Amino acid sequence: MTKITLKLSDDKKTYPPGFSLGPKVNLNKLSSVTFPENQTNALLSPVVQATLVANKKLQIRAVIFIAPEEQNELEFDVYQNWYVDIEGNPQLQFFICYDLKDIVGKIFDIYEVSFEAKRKPYNEDDDVFSKIKTVQTFLWDIDPVSSRGTETNVQHG
Repeated sequence: MTKITLKLSDDKKTYPPGFSLGPKVNLNKLSSVTFPENQTNALLSPVVQATLVANKKLQIRAVIFIAPEEQNELEFDVYQNWYVDIEGNPQLQFFICYDLKDIVGKIFDIYEVSFEAKRKPYNEDDDVFSKIKTVQTFLWDIDPVSSRGTETNVQHG
């Protein structure tokens, strides 16, 4: 795995590399699940599906589990990071970010996040997404710093 350098903001929060996908990201709360024996505040890995549609669009759907604290609504953002691996192949990472206190949760809210990947900012290659074999997706708590991720094979739709 490639070493990633993080940027720190003025408010002492740590944001992931890449750029925000902005308001085109959909977040829907589905339900809740209980893990009564949980003894750690570690994040749970997201469950991710990545689908290439007609070699032009890469659709990402993720299910994330977040231990709720007493808040009104979950505020989140999704960052996308392009990089090139050691063999010169383009790679994609997604960071689903939120800001909550670390707690040992027994009940986790289940959210579905869906979005389209954006093309590389430096390349207008029409079939750039067809070169992506896997994507990495992380659940990222910006304060305090913690993350948990998974690697997913891209399916061809």
